[in-house]
Amino acid sequence: MSDMKDICDKIREKFDAMDDAREESLASSRKITRYSGDAIKAIHREEWGNAEEMIEETRKLIKEVNETLEGFPEIYYSGYVGNAQTEFAEVCILYAVLKGENVPGPNELNVDNAAYLNGIGDATGELRRHILDLIRKDRPEEGEKYLEVMDEFFTEMMSFDYPDAITRGLRKKTDVARSIIERTRGDLTNALQIKNLHESMERFGEKLK
Repeated sequence: MSDMKDICDKIREKFDAMDDAREESLASSRKITRYSGDAIKAIHREEWGNAEEMIEETRKLIKEVNETLEGFPEIYYSGYVGNAQTEFAEVCILYAVLKGENVPGPNELNVDNAAYLNGIGDATGELRRHILDLIRKDRPEEGEKYLEVMDEFFTEMMSFDYPDAITRGLRKKTDVARSIIERTRGDLTNALQIKNLHESMERFGEKLK
């Protein structure tokens, strides 16, 4: 029986370490989600300095979580880490697109591939939000280039025909992206037509003066 006690003591020691790592990484993952959301709000307000600061703080947390869970794949792949990484990927992709920079890849962001791809899907929704903001500001023509980016993202997402166990829900994100893009295309087309009509009427009015 003494052998069994030794065996169980070693298991308990392992579980204690896992539990500590889980608690630490869970708290950090919640911060990652919160900071990423705040950074997205700052981006839409064009508060680029604030967004950059929050992105860098979040990048540090991503690194800390990965290091904390390096020896605990059971926890790393349990779900909440991937969700936090998706939020971080989303904000970094959105920032790069709106700033006209090269979109960073998963290795650069220190996130896994499935989280990154799901981040692309979420960024598509935020690009729609940006286009709607441009429409409200009577600048719909500026939204066309972002619609092209959304189309490119969707095309790439569609190319990953793998089970959800591998892509972690990407198929659903792809379906949502399709709907978002079609609605955005319709909104943008209508806004451009209305603006062109107004400009034509203004030119016609000038000729009558």
